Formats: sequence, C-alpha cells, structure tokens
Amino acid sequence: MHRFIDPVLFAAERLWQHRVLVFWTLVGLSAATTLALSLTLYVDAVNTDLLTDNLSDPPYAFRFRYLGSWEGTITPDQVDQVTAGVEDRFVDAIALPVQREVSFISAGNWNVTRQGDTPVAFGAYTLGTLDGADDQINIISGEWPSEPKTEGAIPVLASQELLYQTGLQVGDVFTATKSGASGPVTMEVVALWAPYNSDDPSWILTPKFFNTVFLMDRDDLWTAVDGIASPVEEADWHITFDGSALRTSDVAGLLDGIVEGERRLLAVLPGIRMDLSPTDGLETFSEKVDQLTQQLVIIVLPVAGMILYFVTMLAGMLVGSQQQEDVTLTSRGMGRRKLLGLHALMWVILAGIALAVGMAISPPLVQLIGRTSSFLSFDADTPPLDVVFTQQAMLAGGLTGVLAASTGLYMAWRTTGQSINQFKRSQARGNKAWWQRVYLDVILLVPAGYVYYTLSSKGGLTASAENPFSDPMVFLAPTLFSLGLTLLFLRVYPFLLRIGARVLELTSNIALLMALRELTRSIGRYRGTLLMTCFTLSLIGFTASMASTLDRSLKDVIDYQVGADRVLVVASEAQTEEGDSSDSGTTLTVVGYNTLPASNLLQIPGVYAESRVGRFDSQIVLSNQRVTGTVLGIDRESMASVAYFRDDYGSMPLADLLNELAGQRNGILINAATAKQYNLTVGQEITMQITALGAQYSTTVPIIGVIDYFPTLDPRDGFFAITNIDPIMELVGTELPHDVWLRLEPGADDAAVLAEVKEMGYPVLEWQNPDELIYEAQTDPTRRGVLGFLSVGFVSAIFLTLVGSVIQSTASFRTQAVQLGSLRAMGLGGGAVGTYLMSSQGIAALGGIAGGTAIGMASTLLFLPLLDFSGGLPPYLVRVAWDDITLVYSLFAAMLFGVSVATTVLLSRQRVSTLVKLGDA
Repeated sequence: MHRFIDPVLFAAERLWQHRVLVFWTLVGLSAATTLALSLTLYVDAVNTDLLTDNLSDPPYAFRFRYLGSWEGTITPDQVDQVTAGVEDRFVDAIALPVQREVSFISAGNWNVTRQGDTPVAFGAYTLGTLDGADDQINIISGEWPSEPKTEGAIPVLASQELLYQTGLQVGDVFTATKSGASGPVTMEVVALWAPYNSDDPSWILTPKFFNTVFLMDRDDLWTAVDGIASPVEEADWHITFDGSALRTSDVAGLLDGIVEGERRLLAVLPGIRMDLSPTDGLETFSEKVDQLTQQLVIIVLPVAGMILYFVTMLAGMLVGSQQQEDVTLTSRGMGRRKLLGLHALMWVILAGIALAVGMAISPPLVQLIGRTSSFLSFDADTPPLDVVFTQQAMLAGGLTGVLAASTGLYMAWRTTGQSINQFKRSQARGNKAWWQRVYLDVILLVPAGYVYYTLSSKGGLTASAENPFSDPMVFLAPTLFSLGLTLLFLRVYPFLLRIGARVLELTSNIALLMALRELTRSIGRYRGTLLMTCFTLSLIGFTASMASTLDRSLKDVIDYQVGADRVLVVASEAQTEEGDSSDSGTTLTVVGYNTLPASNLLQIPGVYAESRVGRFDSQIVLSNQRVTGTVLGIDRESMASVAYFRDDYGSMPLADLLNELAGQRNGILINAATAKQYNLTVGQEITMQITALGAQYSTTVPIIGVIDYFPTLDPRDGFFAITNIDPIMELVGTELPHDVWLRLEPGADDAAVLAEVKEMGYPVLEWQNPDELIYEAQTDPTRRGVLGFLSVGFVSAIFLTLVGSVIQSTASFRTQAVQLGSLRAMGLGGGAVGTYLMSSQGIAALGGIAGGTAIGMASTLLFLPLLDFSGGLPPYLVRVAWDDITLVYSLFAAMLFGVSVATTVLLSRQRVSTLVKLGDA
C-alpha cells in the first residue's frame, strides 16, 4: 500500500512546491479537456432530439420475411427456431427494450368450400396465424377466441371484408382442402374482425393483406397442416423496440447490432430477409452527425492548438523549474526511468484533475453554446439542451487531457537527459524554433495560397446563408493563411528589431536600446506570447467580420426571398362559366376571380402599409425570338413603403424608380441583365404577352427604367419586369389572384394582426414572416455550434494569452535578475530600469498586436470577398466588423498594457539586495 501512496504523496508535494505554475498549467489542461468534452456533448445533445426525424414510423421497427415461393417451404420446427432467434439472438444484438412483437405464419392457399344444404365453392384462401396483434384487431361480430359449435371444427377469425364480398357470417362452416394434406380441414367462423386503424404503420403487413386469410390459433394451424412435410409457405416476424433512451453516441453501436442480429438469424434460417429496418435512416443520420462533428473539429482546431501551445509553454517552465530537484534526485541514486515515472505520475494527476474540472464546466458551457445567435452573442431563445455524459464524451475528454499532458512528459524526457548547465545554456540562447528550422510558415502559406488562387479563379465559393459551414474551406483556408503569416511575422520580427536597434545606436536612449537588444538576443523567451497574441487577434479580426457578414447576408437572403415585413397569401374565389364539350359533356371554365380589397387591411391595428403584388408568367416578343420570364404587378403608390430594397439593387432609390410608373401606368421596369443582353433601351416599346386564365394577352409597353434586382425575382431565371398591377387586370378583364405585402408598425403583435386578418374574412393560405425564417436558420445546430465554439474558444484564447504574457514577463525578469541587479549596483536608477522593462514588454506586446491586426485585416480582405454566403442572390456584400474589432482589440491592448505596467512597476521597485544575492551559485 505504501509503495502506491508514497509516490503519489511525493508527486503532490512537488506540484505544491511550484503551485503557481501548476495552477496555470492546470487551467490550460482544463481548457483543452473542457473543449473536447463540450464538443462531443454538444453534438450528442443537439442531434438526439433530431434522431427520430430521420426514421420512419415506428422508428425502431424491424420485419423479417421468409417466402417459400422463393426459397422453398419450411417446417414448423424451423419457424419455432427463427421465433426463438428473434426473441433471443436478435434482441440481444439490438440491446434495446422490446416494445412490440408480432408474427404471422401462412400455410399457403387452400381450396375453401362453404358447407350447407348446397355447398358453395369459395375459392382459394389462406390459412394462417397472427400473434401479437390483438390490440389492433376490432372484433365486429362473435367472440375471439371462442369454441366452435360444430364438433371437430377449427375456430377461425375472418375479415369483415368477406362479409361484404361473399356474405360470410359468424357460424358458417367451411371445408379447406390442399394437395398433400392428410384430409379436408373443417373450420367454423366464430368471429369477424376489422382493423381499429387501417393506417397504423405498426401493422406487420397491410390490413388488406388479411382480407383473404382465415386466422386461427397456432396449434390449430399445425393440426390443420398435419401430413404436409413442409407446410409453411410464408413467415413474417415484426418487432418494434423502444428507442426513447437512445442517444446520438449510441447510433454506431445500434448499426453494428443490426448487422450482427441479421447475421445471427441468417445462420438459423438461410434465405430469411430483413425487408424493414431503420438502417437507412440511421446511416443518413450518422453521416449528418459525422459532418457536424468534422465541421466543429475544424473550427476548434486553431483554438485547441493555441491552448495546447499554452500548456506546452508552461510545461517547459514547470519542468525547467524542477530540473534542479531532478538533478538532486539523480545524484541520490534515482534512475532516469523512475524519475520519468515520477513526472508521469505528476502529469496523470494534473490530467485527472483537468478531466474533473471539465466535467463540471462542460454542461453549462454546452447550454451557453446552445443559446448562440452570433459570434460572442448568446441571446437565442432556444430550449435547453439535454446534456448527458456518454462514454464517447468521456473518452474524448480523457484522451485530450492525456495528449495535452504528454507535452509535459516529453519536456521531462528531454530535460532528464541534460545536465542543469546544458539546460540553462540552451534556454539562454535565442535559438530558432523547430517550426522555423523546417519552414513551417512557408509550408502553411503554400496550401492557403493555392486555395486563394483556386477560389479567385472560379469567382469565389458560394455557400448557403442558412448552412454556411457545409464546406470546410470557409474557415480552414483563412486559418492556415493566418497561422502561416503569423509564423512568417515571427521570423521577420527579430530582423526588424535589429534594424531599430542600429538606428537607436545613434541616439542617447539607452533604456530603449537595451530593450531592443534584449528582445533581439532573447526572442525565444517572448516567442510564445507573440505567437499567441498575433494568431489570436488575427483570427478574431477575421471571425468577427465573417460573423457580421454572415448575419447580414442571412437577413438579406431571407428578406429577398420574402420581399416585405409580412406577406399575406390568400385564396381567391374563382368565377366559372359552363360550356359544352364533345368529349365530357358540360365543362366549367374559370373566367375571373373575386378578391377582398387589400386596402381593408389598413383598418387593422398594427398594419402600417399594404401593397398588392401579382406574379404572372409572360414573354417579351422581340424581332427574332421570344424571351420567357416573369412580370410583377405592384401598387406603385405603396410598394416603396413595404418592400425590402437595398441601394445596390438599382441605379436609383426605389421610390424614384416607381415614380417613373406614374407618368406611364402601363410602362415597365425591366431587369438590367435582359436589357443588356437584348440591347433594350429606356423609351423603347416592346410587345409583351401575359399568361392568365389559360390564355395569353398581348400588349405593347414602353420601357421606362432599368433595375438590377427586386425582392423575390431571380434574374437568372429569364427576364423580369415590374409594372402597375391594375393595367394587367384591365387587360385580362377581371381581378386576378395576388398576394399582399405588408409593413407592420414597430412593436406590433404578429399573432394579433394575423388573427384580425382572418377575422375580416381573408382566406389565409400562408402568412410569411421573415423573422421566423431567420430564427430557424440562426438556431440550426451547425450554425449555433460553429459560432458558439468560436466565441467560447477565442475568449479562452484571449484569457490564456494574457496569462501567458504575465508568466513570460515574470520569467523573463527572473532570467535578467542578476543583470538588472548589476546595473542597479552600477548606478542605473529605478526609473531607467522601469523604462527598460516597460519598453521591452511594450515592444513585444505592440508587435503582437500590430502583427495580429495586420494579418487579420489581410485575411478578411483577401478571403472574405471570395466566400459568398448569399448563395448568389442577392448580391453578396462584405461587412467588416470594425466596431467589434476595435472593441476587442482595444480591450485586449488595454489589458496587455495594464499587465505590462503592473509587472514593470512591481519588479522594477525591488531592492538590489533581492536581485543580486552575492555568494549564490
């Protein structure tokens, strides 16, 4: 027992001796573990509620069929073996509670004759038995089960349909014969039945199938087929499981269980087939889950990499601070293997604590991500997620903690092979980082540049505004570009510092010169903070702009699709006339429609404006061809006050364009692409044919203006034109069906307005509300997850960057303690020391902030215009989130400046005697 407890206590004691570094290392480990746990828990939680949406009804139903006409008839013993296999082997393989179990056995067709004074041949009917479906069968007449009145007869249950088709009644006696049977079988109908619900999807077979089946008890069926070697011509087994407790993480195991269960039944009865199962739906669902998981993993990889880098940085400091103790232990006889075991035990303890912290933090974090509406915005009104720890989540969290902790063990493996002097000399030298030696910066910029070139050459990447992250290139390419530029900046930054130092040699600013030379000589001590600062800020700049663009694009797309604040789609009452037809006699022809006046809607409280909108198929007749498209009839006076219209949709404001329709009420505004393609000009008259009431109506109209885009109209689907709706109805000679676009007053109750509309007698077919569509898109699991993890991840990255800055500032000062003490002893004042420290910290911080800002802007301006989140309509606009970027950068710079000042003030005020300890080794 002591052999186990003593090493644990010793490891804990060593951790306590370096508790400050251990605490912050533990923070990094916990952040990594929490991120992995939260991602897995989020995927499981958001998809569990959607699982049954991908399945049929009932969702976890299976049906096995054996058809003797294909595989050959079988014996009752074989049926019993399969039944036992379904109830035992298959149920064990699925590992879910059984909800329902039904079986049907058919002895094939028999020649049935009704007995009586004059026997009547009924024809061929099936004898069979149906078990487990009693709750689906409604006994219409007679009793079931029941004893027959005819001695020696087998009681049977017949479908009520036979009563309607043949006059069969309860009490009728029949004789059934079949070739090979030992003799005729006497049956008496004791009851008639009908299904409670013929549309119930849980029927083993459709109820109509049993209309020609005489059902009997299974033992009676075996008695009836006595003498036939293999009497069973069809057997069906239908089993339904209760999957209410099934979660997303269990789907893969269920699919494996289905394959194993089918294999087991095939071993019992070759030729049996499973013709009903949720396999296809489960596989489709599993593919969606894998896609969401991959997208989230790609999104969190940069943040996870920064957290891992933070842990590695602190692990190096922690292991370095323990090296003197390691040397002492080695000198006292502890071998390297035992020393590494001690380090491993320490990191296992830290990983275990991090896993416990992650388990405590991840559930509320998943709930927070579930309420994400945009980047750094968590105000979505969504129901809480059902977060349950699964084996998959625990495995992901544990492996992530072990992976992060292994960096410390790797550091220990390296340092235990060095002497303390070798280690100090390697730390003191400003060696190149490993990624600089392998030119990782250049390697990362090559694929990022290739993706940029590819996107540029094909005009960008078009993504859906509702699901913008379906393509990983949306985020992966800018991330690689930012990381590559960050590493390249860190390669170039020392060169820039050397140039600054040479310039300052010509001045008398000794403190600033010392700071530049310190940074140049010992850049390795500041590399971690610079890397985290630069990369974090660059991604925040790109991500904030991407989120702003994404949100605005989503609203633009839905507003364009709907057209107005609300759209009322109503049914129109058709006016018909009777006519004669040589083929079918009297016919009805639609000659017009009756519609309620749209202006009545203005009487409803909350309705600010209304405008009629009619959509009509049409053609424009040119000299050598006809062009098919759409004409939109509108109310010119009110359209500008209800329609969603952006400045770039036309060459002038919408109100000015519609004013052109005032002078020529039959004039049209035609889309610019069509006008350019067919050389149509303003003032030109063209012939237009409008299709209505099954006929075409021709008219000559002048082109009075050109417009690029208009809500609900797609210029890619032929031409479109906008005109007054009244001349179109006058041309046709009747009212035509049309929608009503509405604008509500601010704060109007949507439900109350809709109720008033119905109360006024408008036959509402559809009430389109763009806010509902936007909410539906914003609450999509993929969108919430991506933006939520980006937000939480970057908040964590900023926090860890600030912590890393403090720790590295302190470590840098301790490294320079003897040097600063010597300078103080030689007469350098505290103010000069403070200026030196502030300059070195400030230059490092400003370098990271400036580099991150420049890289973030470069990523935004290069890649964001190539990622079309509008799906091509309406025109895509990039919105750089200057306000958010300025706010985040200002807060970050202020906190970093505050950290630098506080560290400088505290450290520069220390007495010389605490800095220089004469006689110490």
